[in-house]
Formats: sequence, structure tokens, C-alpha cells
Amino acid sequence: MTDLQKREYLLFDNSSFPVAEAIKAARTNLMFTTAKDKCPVISFTSSHMGEGKSTVCANMALAFAEAGFKTLIIDADMRKPTINKYFKIKSSPGLSDILGGLVKENFIYPTKYKNLHVLPSGTIPPNPSELLTSERMTLLLNELRETLDYIFIDTPPVLIVTDAIAISNKVTGTVLAVRQNFSRTNLIKDAVDALNNVNGKLLGFIFNDYDIETMSYNKPYRYGKNGYKYAKYERYGGYDKKPVKQTSPVNLDND
Repeated sequence: MTDLQKREYLLFDNSSFPVAEAIKAARTNLMFTTAKDKCPVISFTSSHMGEGKSTVCANMALAFAEAGFKTLIIDADMRKPTINKYFKIKSSPGLSDILGGLVKENFIYPTKYKNLHVLPSGTIPPNPSELLTSERMTLLLNELRETLDYIFIDTPPVLIVTDAIAISNKVTGTVLAVRQNFSRTNLIKDAVDALNNVNGKLLGFIFNDYDIETMSYNKPYRYGKNGYKYAKYERYGGYDKKPVKQTSPVNLDND
């Protein structure tokens, strides 16, 4: 997918009323699910590649920012970064450089969207999982929580590498992206089992690339030609537009 195509999948760039309402409905569900946390930290993953986790993460963050919440996206997919391409910012320096002690400041970038900032993935490291489980990651999240309302983390697919599992105990919960006519049921089950095995909290599923025309009206919310729906984990019983000018980092305390 090209950078232009990625930008077309961003909420408010190329969306209709049903698109926005679908994602806002998912936003409301996530707000209630994480209401007890001062600054919820929500990770987004999938069972395998190509299921749209980064698109889901970016759009959910945009929806929260649009509602007035001070929101940060952290690209923790340090092997195959994507988030920076959506917002046309540099991929490094970023998260890996901070966690590796290579830089002293937090390279957080503003976007053209009010209330939305991005911490890019950083230089591709040899040990992403170790960086995510480090004490520096814990300290970084605690520091960011003081100045933000919501933090969204894009992580690699659960069944490809261990990064999403490694960070599961540092976040409020995890959302699993599922793509219609693409995701395999057995792999979704394996991904859920992997999270359960480390006592990770699965907040729910978000169905991506949903063909609304093949389903009845009262089923998943519409997302352009496709649908977009949030489903709570408990419902499943638990398995046994235009380029943005490059911007500079900001200090969230003064933003």
C-alpha cells in the first residue's frame, strides 16, 4: 500500500458520515471499557500480517483526538514501522532510540490533527522485544501518562514475533484487529490464547475491511465501502488526502 493510499484510510481525510459514526461508536465502547484508568494505554495488534492493525490504531487515535482528548500514538512495530507514513513524519529517531539510551529527549511529533501526536518507531533495533520489556519502557509510559489522556500503541502481529506479548503487561489492554474474508479463525484463537497465557487483557476485537453490503443493516457499523466494528472480548466467551509538511518534535508539557 502506498503512502497516498494509507492517508486515504485516515478518518476525516476521506470519509462520509457513516464512516465517522462507525469509528466513533467503537471509540465510545473503548472509553467505557477503560474508564477506570487515568490515562489508558491501549495496544493494537492482529494475529498475522495484513489485517489492518495499524489502520485501526491510527483511526481510533484520530477519533479520540477529535473528541478533545490529548492523544499519542506510539509506533512499537520497530521491525516494520508504518505509523510515520500515515502522518508523513520521520521514523527515527524515536522509540527504539529512547529505550536504547541513544537520545535524551522524547521525539514526539505533532500532526495536522488537533490533540494528536506521534512517537515514531525509531532506528530499527536488533532486540525490539527486549526494549519493550525494559524498565525504560515502563518509565517512559509512566512519564507520558502524566501529560496525556490516551496512549495508543501499534505493535507487531502476535503470531509473527513476541513484541505484542512482551508489552501486554505494561498496557491497560489490547485490541485485536480482524479482517473480514482474510483473518483465519484458528489464527485468531491462537493469538487470543497467546495473550491469555501471559495474563494479557484483551479488550475486544475490531473488524476491519467489512463489506456492509453483504450484511444486514443492524450488524457491524459502516466504514466507507467497508465496515468497522468493535466487539467486546466477553461476547466470544474467551477462547480456551494531502501530504502533511514535516513537523518537529514537541514538548507535550507545553503543548
